[in-house]
Amino acid sequence: MSLFIIVNVGATLSLLAPSPLELPAPLGAAVSGYGAALVAHPLATKGATALALSVSGDAVTQVASREPERGDSEARGEWFDARRNLGFGAFGGAYGLVQGALFDVLNESPAVAAAAAALQQEAAVPDRLGAALVKTATMQFVAVPALYFPLFFAVVAAVRGYPPSEAVEYARAQIRPLLLRCWSFFLPLQLSNFVLVPDEWQVTYVSLGS
Repeated sequence: MSLFIIVNVGATLSLLAPSPLELPAPLGAAVSGYGAALVAHPLATKGATALALSVSGDAVTQVASREPERGDSEARGEWFDARRNLGFGAFGGAYGLVQGALFDVLNESPAVAAAAAALQQEAAVPDRLGAALVKTATMQFVAVPALYFPLFFAVVAAVRGYPPSEAVEYARAQIRPLLLRCWSFFLPLQLSNFVLVPDEWQVTYVSLGS
């Protein structure tokens, strides 16, 4: 969460500042190089970013929740599940590609533009905010139930070795609480993403936030 707040503030400042923020030379060069990769190879860069952040995020989670070391190397290895880590890396990378493609479609969609124009006319909603509301609703109420969670539960079942019947029962038991938790976090995150963040950086922003 704290990382998301930092990124959120940084994105806001970068958009509101009268001139681009000056970064220290090494960081500026890295950001510029990453930005160039987003333009030259957008989907590959977004997928690789999501994969790397999923692997590192799961590793941090496992390390933070580990039991105290018991002294021997075998015991120290018990708290880190490499299969789980690779599974969630594959999930993050795959969904990063899907999300990148969906964002591209939404950002260029005439239907989104028409809906935003209708919101502006009927409810005086600013055009950019109206478009962001439509995109956020599409992602969270269509893409997440139809794409994100089926992929997520498939990865969980594979990592934990569930047979098909057990995987279905697990998904049925978990879908409602996970969906509500997802919406409570990702609805504001996605909305701020579509309002504040340049198109090419949106998958990176969401990946950092999650």
